[in-house]
Amino acid sequence: MNPLRRACVVMTAAAGLGLALVPVASADPVQTVDYASEDGAWPLQGSAHYSAPGDEIAVWEYDGRLKIDVQSGFKDLRVELSAPAGESLHTGTYTGARFRGQSDPALSTPGIFVVTGSRGCGDPYADFTIDRLDATGVDVTFVQRCGTPDGPATRGEVHFTA
Repeated sequence: MNPLRRACVVMTAAAGLGLALVPVASADPVQTVDYASEDGAWPLQGSAHYSAPGDEIAVWEYDGRLKIDVQSGFKDLRVELSAPAGESLHTGTYTGARFRGQSDPALSTPGIFVVTGSRGCGDPYADFTIDRLDATGVDVTFVQRCGTPDGPATRGEVHFTA
């Protein structure tokens, strides 16, 4: 199994956001990803609840981006969040996040990339809040609207402790 897809990993903080995957034992691991979308929201529709160990959930940092991957049978989901250019992700609320593709350089705004299957939004308007980002794990909430700042919203949350 790809080590980035293992559900028993947690991030450890190094310099800045430099996070790495390290297996950690915990008495009470929490690994969930949830979302609920209003009618007409894109690319996520309806609602979903993913939970390890039944679903594979991986969280890691690469190139200044926080990446959350979910694999559940034939369904997949990726959420990537990034700070504005020149900044590192930290706890707090980020407003005005815009599309930042997987190989795009940092933006002057926070970045977001949400994709399921091969569907994504190329023109998102999003906000996200990081309540925890440390060696014990990650707690994140996000709201994304596709195509217009007042369009139908998808609200999601990630809780990851190994």
